[in-house]
Amino acid sequence: MGPALRKYLGVSDGYRGELAGKVPHEAVEAFARALIDHASDHPLVDGSQLVDILEELVTMDVPVAALQLYEAHREIFPAADFRAQFHLGNAAMLAGSLVLAEQAFSEAQRLVPAETAPYVNMAQLLAYDARFDEARRWIDSGLDVDPNHFGLWELLAWTLRQQEVPGHAKTVEQIARQKNSWAGLSLAMDLVAPDEPERKLNVLEDFYAAGTTSEGFLVEYTAVLGQCGLYDRIPAAIWRADVAVPGKPLSWKLKLHLAQAQLAANRFADARGSLEDLSGMDGLPPQVRDGILPALFAELEESQATPVRSES
Repeated sequence: MGPALRKYLGVSDGYRGELAGKVPHEAVEAFARALIDHASDHPLVDGSQLVDILEELVTMDVPVAALQLYEAHREIFPAADFRAQFHLGNAAMLAGSLVLAEQAFSEAQRLVPAETAPYVNMAQLLAYDARFDEARRWIDSGLDVDPNHFGLWELLAWTLRQQEVPGHAKTVEQIARQKNSWAGLSLAMDLVAPDEPERKLNVLEDFYAAGTTSEGFLVEYTAVLGQCGLYDRIPAAIWRADVAVPGKPLSWKLKLHLAQAQLAANRFADARGSLEDLSGMDGLPPQVRDGILPALFAELEESQATPVRSES
């Protein structure tokens, strides 16, 4: 339960009860009824507070309660606010109210055309409703805003497969070249030649040479360098990311690629330092913290215990 909802319900900050995990449908319905009962006696008067609560209810996976709260407070709903329309759209989509979701996402996109989230959600809504041509139009418009949005490229590939477009991987590649998108070309190479990482590397090399230094690109680029066994080139690419935005820390993904490259190149002291640095980072996914990191530390210990043979 988020801070806005706790404040509205008068719940102590020390409250630790949650609607988490697989919550029975009856419990969700009971919570929604209790919330609406509370709202009838304590109506909201602040539109921004309503939006904050809608967002928290969606995060808690109780979109029906969010819609009921919206219906009870239509008069204060800030319809000209991007966040309001976007979170209303999310609640409606999750609750199966697709007409309302479509209206809300369309309005959110109109309010802030440069934000990609409404394009993604609208395209998902249309695609899963088998309205593929409409979905592709939204995807195309979203890629005009951000040509390297991985989610939109993946959704495009999925939509083309659902439409049974012949050579859909080549279609992705063609569109990616038109939009000069490294993300689209990277996905296209995964689809066209999944067992030939060299082809993907050749495509990304052009963007690297042209000075592309975004984190997303360098994560993709260093990953394919590793697939091609070019471990010695990974630290230089990551250093490039480090100086591209002074003061911005490296992401855990780049630090992980650095540690893996150092380990593969038998630079054990550097690898240990990188792994220890990585293990101290907040927000690591469980599969990294509990799976990949222990495995790399074990590999490091085993490698250091085995003498490295030199060529005579």
